[in-house]
Amino acid sequence: MSLGQIIAKIKHVISGNVNLSLDDFKDEGLYLIFPDASRVILTRNNIEKVTKKYWDNPEKIPSKVKEAVEFQRCPFCPLKEKKDFCDALRPILPFLDAIDKYASFDKVTAVYRDDSKDLYYVADTTVQQALKFISIMSLMRYCQIGRQYWKYYFGIEPLTGGQEIAKMMYLNAFFLYNGNMEVVKKAIATFCEQTQITSSNQVKRLNLICKHDAFINSFVNTQVATMFLSVDMENVLSKAFDEHEKKGPL
Repeated sequence: MSLGQIIAKIKHVISGNVNLSLDDFKDEGLYLIFPDASRVILTRNNIEKVTKKYWDNPEKIPSKVKEAVEFQRCPFCPLKEKKDFCDALRPILPFLDAIDKYASFDKVTAVYRDDSKDLYYVADTTVQQALKFISIMSLMRYCQIGRQYWKYYFGIEPLTGGQEIAKMMYLNAFFLYNGNMEVVKKAIATFCEQTQITSSNQVKRLNLICKHDAFINSFVNTQVATMFLSVDMENVLSKAFDEHEKKGPL
């Protein structure tokens, strides 16, 4: 078999449950393929395009929901006086119609293409786990407060487990603050405190507009990953390295 034939075969056999072609996933982002063959494309370009259409149609959400206390911006948001949507909802609202019919533990095949466009991550997982891509983007790209912390998530693919995400965030913070432990711990404490509030408030907003719990639980899972940072991460990492060393070379 030639190299070209091998590559062609790999590009089509990337999931045990669904016959997929990597050529279908051209842009950075997350692609969800459900058992009924329906697909939802959660790439940044598509999110921006679909969000604008939703944003321009304020009747999508009833006025009583917009006026609810739980739906307002966070108290420390620099735009808290504005009478509009929280920015963290922007990547979520357009996909409510497509995704809110699924429950948290419904199965889905998720394909994530990273920003280098050279790596693909494929998982047969649950909807709530797959939607961490949107919850992380919501809190770290759109949230007025959270966007300052985007570097903490550098190099992290959203299909990773919560504790692994916490380890990577800690290592990123360690690098960003040049290993100054006093600064690292203070910065992480502030990050955890603010992210706990923003993610909790996001859950409250979604409770007002979601029929199912998939989006809600995706934020809960992201919040759990942040909570892992509140433990003794130096000890956690030390144990992780020790356990890896005991296993020997790969």
